[in-house]
Order: sequence, then structure tokens, then C-alpha cells
Amino acid sequence: MVWTGDAPVTLDMLEDPSDPIPQQEAGSTRTRFARLSEDGTGHILAGSLLAGLAAYAYQIIGGRTLGATAFAPVSVLLTIHFLTFIVFLLPVEQLVVRRLTLDPERSGLPRTAWWLAGGTVAAATLFAWLGVDRFLNGDRRFIAFTALTVAMHAGYAAARGHLAGWRRFREYGYASGGANLLRLLVAILVLTLRPSASGLAIALIVGPIITLVWRPFRRVAVDRQAITAKDAATVGDQGLLGGLVLSSAASQALLLAGPVVAAMLGATQALISVVFATFTLFRAPLTFGYNLIARVLPPFTEMAARQERRELAAWARGIGFAGLGLAVLGSLAGYFVGPWVVDVAFGAEFRPEAMPAALVAAGVVLAGSGLFVAQVLVAQGKPRVLGISWLIGLAAAVIALALSNGDPFQRVATSFIAGEAVALAALAIGAISRPTAADRAPGAAYLLAKRTVDIAVSAVVLVLSLPVLVVCVVAVKLDSPGPAFFRQERVGKDGGNFAMLKIRTMRADGGEELFAQHLAQLEEAMMNNETATIRIADDPRITKVGKVLRRLSLDELPNLWDVLLGRMSLVGPRPLVPAEADIIGRDSIRFTVKPGVTGLAQVSGRDEISATERTRYDEEYVAKRSMALDTRIMRRTLTMVFMPGRARLR
Repeated sequence: MVWTGDAPVTLDMLEDPSDPIPQQEAGSTRTRFARLSEDGTGHILAGSLLAGLAAYAYQIIGGRTLGATAFAPVSVLLTIHFLTFIVFLLPVEQLVVRRLTLDPERSGLPRTAWWLAGGTVAAATLFAWLGVDRFLNGDRRFIAFTALTVAMHAGYAAARGHLAGWRRFREYGYASGGANLLRLLVAILVLTLRPSASGLAIALIVGPIITLVWRPFRRVAVDRQAITAKDAATVGDQGLLGGLVLSSAASQALLLAGPVVAAMLGATQALISVVFATFTLFRAPLTFGYNLIARVLPPFTEMAARQERRELAAWARGIGFAGLGLAVLGSLAGYFVGPWVVDVAFGAEFRPEAMPAALVAAGVVLAGSGLFVAQVLVAQGKPRVLGISWLIGLAAAVIALALSNGDPFQRVATSFIAGEAVALAALAIGAISRPTAADRAPGAAYLLAKRTVDIAVSAVVLVLSLPVLVVCVVAVKLDSPGPAFFRQERVGKDGGNFAMLKIRTMRADGGEELFAQHLAQLEEAMMNNETATIRIADDPRITKVGKVLRRLSLDELPNLWDVLLGRMSLVGPRPLVPAEADIIGRDSIRFTVKPGVTGLAQVSGRDEISATERTRYDEEYVAKRSMALDTRIMRRTLTMVFMPGRARLR
């Protein structure tokens, strides 16, 4: 971002890919533009959203159609399904993902996973058989339904594990959303023709079948750097499945025990229902977390195999700090909005008090953060640390419960947030490996701190800005034809090229001649040591919406995705297009560090900064960079965006 005196202006005003500079075959929209979902992350998010909505619709439609009594055995079946899947079958999926990431030839389930899946089916069936009269309205068909539900979802977990392990993230998203959508459609059909609890149970059983459409056990070529057998051996999976099950059980105990603990503390039946409704509704976003595990575990595993300890430590710390920041915001949302949301969803009789609602909301955010930090430990093959961390959190919850005061819900909420906070801290500490000689080298601490801040800040801002991004995307699509997002080739660290993500602010066609002329003028001016501005005045290619997005710097929000992935940093020289980098010279020290969303040049410019001045500022930053300087630059950037007219950095 460059400062022009009255509004922040992006460097991309001269190099927006919708310029366009044809990097690929001319005239091909598909080759010139890329969508956010190309790496599969968007499909996993969309599939998770569809899965969550379909799952809730299935329960709501079923409950309203059958009534509380007739729906009771289905609710028990759903509870058994949820617990067995999260505690026992999701660990199987994680194990498969990790094994295939380390060695794509290791398809299928290991013997321990077969035993675990079989034992889970047997245990669930035994529970249904013993409790058929008490929990299942005496309908003995639900014994078979329980066995089939758990067995089908064991296959579903194995199938999704293979999809993610072979980096078929798009198909993973389709499978996640498709299974729940099929379940809902079958349920609607059954309830329309002949409403019955058994019909809903059948719908739950057949849902995972749709996963076979994407042939999950068909191996595909994996585009990644090879991991040697020696590297893979350093992060073996011995005892990992047991650690995963133990950690899942402990984490779910924190999430699900609220109503039971409230009852033990003497809560009334009405208050127990309030506790149940609040926890059930607030933990709904964790559905995204359970599915996104498949997206983060493969790269974490590759980092662990290659002994990229500093990067993994930065991820663990960054996610932890991001979780703390989002938990504060979550608590505010829970306090002011949470009771109203529960009221709307479940009814006025379920409305909680503001304070316990705030604590539960914050605790759920911490639980989600802990889920992702735990994947670093899974990738490193640390089952003991993983299990012990969650047990420490569970112990902290018990202690907090004993020491807390107030009504049962207040005590349960306090216990919950204490347990999640301690578990998150234990996981983050456990994920940090013992420092090596390289970690003690000069500048290593700065690089670790910088990467930690990059991850924490970009994660928080991306989450908070998601509604803004949606509005921007809709506005861009309505304003002009073409995709809302695009990627453009830029020059990154060590002179290598990468694809930077942005929101389109220019027309999707034309403009090559204008940029070529500007580039020639820029090169000539630099050769003659003349002043040349780095922006195109009154650029006719910018759309109406694009002008607004640029004035508010909203077009650069997707840059934070590149920061999160490590292609960029929050602070550093702005990334240049290859043609401009060649003019400056790729031997410049500005290319020895990661490019940034903002930088010293961007906050030091007045009116219109020349390319020569920008390069001088960039090289000065590389020579003097430190966390203190980075902090000053980020603070100044915020001032320039939100308080135009203030003086420059120095």
C-alpha cells in the first residue's frame, strides 16, 4: 500500500492481473484468473457449511414431524453416532491422512484401525442392545440401525482419510456436504411418504454411500516434494491412534459434559435444558474445524517430516495467540448477542444469562484453536503429549468447577473455559520442540516471532473480515463480468515467483497496451535517474467498485491468505510483477526477504513515490528490520488507512 496524500493506493494500480499481463495463453480467462477454491480449501469450507446446515435441518424437520416421544430413539442414535465418530472414527481418518501424506503407497487401514473400528461398532451395538427399552422406546430394530450407522460411518471416515491423504481436498468437500445432504433428502422423502423414526434412521445409514461417487480409494498423483523413508521414520505413528482417541475423549468430555455436570450440581430440569441448548448451538462452528483438520494435517505432516521445527512452532504459537484474541471477541459476542441467538433458535424458555453465554462462546473458540494446535502434535507423532495435554485441561476444568461459585450454569461455564484455556496452553507448549543450534542462531528469534505474528494476525483478520469479503465479492460480480478473485504471478523471497491472491478491481479484458507503455516509461526513467511515479494516473481499467475497494484497501484482504500460507509476511517489501522486478534487478537485497502486505516504503511515501525511492526504502527495511520496526510500520499502516492526513512514519 502506497500513500498518496489523501488515500492509500495499492502498488497493484499498475500491475493488477486484470491489467492484464498475460502470464499464460492470451485470451483465456481460465488461464489468467484463478479462484480461491483452487487448492480445495474453499470446497472444504462450502462442504462443511452444507453438512452443518443439512445436519441441523435433518434434526429439526425430524423432531417437528415426529414429536418429542417418537423422535427420542433417533436422538439417541444421533448421539451415539456423534460420539463414536468424533472420539473413535475421526482419529482413524486422521491416521489415514497422515500415513498417506508420508507415503502415498500406504493405502488402506492399519491393523490397529481395523480393530478400533470393529470394536467401536461392537461397543455401540452392545450399548443399544442393553439400553433398547430405556433409550430406544423398546424398538429392537434400532439395535441393527446402531450397528449399521457406526459401520457405515467407519467406512466414511476411511474414505475421507484417503481423499485428504492424497490431497483430493475438493472431493473431500463434496463428500462431506454430499453425505449430509443425501441424508436430509432421504429423510424428507421418508417423512413425506410415511413418517417414522425407522425411516429417519435409514436416512442416517445411507448418507455416507454417496462418498463412493468420488471413488475415494482411487489413488491419484500427489503434487508435492518427495518425503524420504528416513524423513518419514522420524515421525512414525506408533501409539498415535491411542493418543488420538484419548485426546478426542477428553476434549469431547469438556464439550459435552455440561448438562450432566449441571444436573449433578442440582440444576433444575429447565436449567439443564438451557445448558444443553447453549452448548449445542455455540459449538456448531466446530463442524468446520473437524473437516478442516483434513486440510491442515497434510502440510503440517510434511513440515514435521522435513524437520521444519521453527515453522511448526510458529504455527502452534500463532494459532494459540489467534485463539486467545478471537476468544475475547467471542466472549463479547456471546454476552451481547448469544442469549438472543439461543432464544431465536430454541425459544424463550431456553434463553441463557449473558455471562455464562459469554464464557461458553469464548470456550468454544478456545476449543477450536486447540483442535488445530493439536494437529501439529499429530503431525509430529507425539501421542503422549497430545493425550496428556487434554487430560491436563480436563483436570483444570474439574479444579475450576470445585473452586467456582454461582448457579450451576455459571459454574459449568467457568469450568469449561478454564479447561479449554489450559488445554490450549498445554498443546501449544507441547508442540514446541527442543531448540537446535539453528534455532539459537542470530536472527532466529526474530524470524520465529515474525512468523508467529504473521499467522496470528492474518488468521484473526481473515475470520473477522469474512462477512466483508462476501460483500466485496458480491459487489465485484454485480459491477462487472469476470471472477471476483484472481491470482497473479509476483516475485517473492530469493527471487522466486509465486501466485498472489487479490480481489479483482479492474476490467477482466483489455489493458495490456496501457501497462506496457507505463512499464517502458518506468524503465527509461530509472535508467536516466529521473523521477517516475509508480502508479498510472486516472487508470481507465479500474471499475467503479474497484475504486472503492482500493480507496479502503479491501482488495488486499486476500493477501492475508498468502501471509497465512507463508508466501508473504505482514511487513516487507511489496511483491512486484516479474517485469518490474527485472527492471530493479533481482540481485537487490529487497528480494532476500518475504514480500509484505505493507512496508517501510508504503508508510514513508508522500503524494506519489517513485520506483527509485521505493526500492531505497525497501532495501533500508531489509538492513534494519526488527520486531520494533515491524510494529511501527503496522501501527502506521492502520493510522494511514483509518486516519488519513496524519504525518508519515519519520
